[in-house]
Amino acid sequence: MKQPLSFRIAADLLAAMRDCDLQDNRSLANFIETALIARIAAMKQDRSSTGPALPDQNHKATISGA
Repeated sequence: MKQPLSFRIAADLLAAMRDCDLQDNRSLANFIETALIARIAAMKQDRSSTGPALPDQNHKATISGA
């Protein structure tokens, strides 16, 4: 069952996501969900090939290329 989620995001990142969702012919929510699914799958793959990752020391998310 899907759960509602609310969060704040930088205006420039939101604009970039909206451009991407239009290019993919997706809703914004579907674009975000699809991107998260892909990122989580990649992280699981990386962890299974290299072992568990060290905990993030600064707990700050970074986004490259945005």
